[in-house]
Amino acid sequence: MVAVGKALIDLTRPARRVIATSIYSAAHSDAPRDEAPHRFDHGAAQRYELLHARNTIRENHERLMALLEDEKRKGGLWQSASNQWFDGDEAAWCAYADHVRNRKCLEIGSGPFGEISPCYWMSDRVIIDPLIDEYRSLQIEINGKTFFTDDIETIAAPSEQRVERLVGTVDGVIVCRNALDHCEDPLCVLANIADYAAAGCYLLLWTDIWHLNGADEGHRDITRNPAAMDAMISGFGFAVLRHCKNVRAPGECLEYGVVARKSQILASTGVGKRVAARHSADQ
Repeated sequence: MVAVGKALIDLTRPARRVIATSIYSAAHSDAPRDEAPHRFDHGAAQRYELLHARNTIRENHERLMALLEDEKRKGGLWQSASNQWFDGDEAAWCAYADHVRNRKCLEIGSGPFGEISPCYWMSDRVIIDPLIDEYRSLQIEINGKTFFTDDIETIAAPSEQRVERLVGTVDGVIVCRNALDHCEDPLCVLANIADYAAAGCYLLLWTDIWHLNGADEGHRDITRNPAAMDAMISGFGFAVLRHCKNVRAPGECLEYGVVARKSQILASTGVGKRVAARHSADQ
């Protein structure tokens, strides 16, 4: 259902930078402009996300829930080959959908609606997002219903906190969309993703990697070089299958998106586990 998938993508766009700027200004209104700290702040990032989510849920939840219920009645999949990831490649989309249907699927940083929460046809779904409980409560308060239903396991924790029971168990897909640059430690998150993924697991990753107008305290610059991201994805044991088309307005951000799969050879070597262990030792 192309229009529905695009509707969710469009919800994450124009207001977010305005909201982040207003939070930053409020936090530093008494500081001289040249002395205001330009660094990532986890608390500010979550305040920014929650404020944006409140507006997004209030404005769109009822409409999107009605679309999802109609999609279920029709037996549709909500997503399609025309989504951001597969760009009309029907064969690749069908192979993906067949693979993930009866396997464990994980989303890192879903935001107020998410990529896999509407995919009722996936038999085993897990979502990690520090604000997931707030999103669910807001949806129920506003519309009496939620995208985060009881058949989805939800974990309200930062993505840097490794969930040991998920290690090596996610054999369907891991989705991380518009979340990596909102994390305090993006490389630690990638390390966790690498360890959660079993051999053959898909990875759908999209993120801003550099903010051309400057990162605020709710966003993280990762790298200016997409090739460096390819190298990191490969180093964490994933083979890149395709790069996604850009979705941002030109001049706003450098962005990076891939469809990848965990290789059989590297799935059990614990690359991510070793990186995460070094990260913990350095704290």
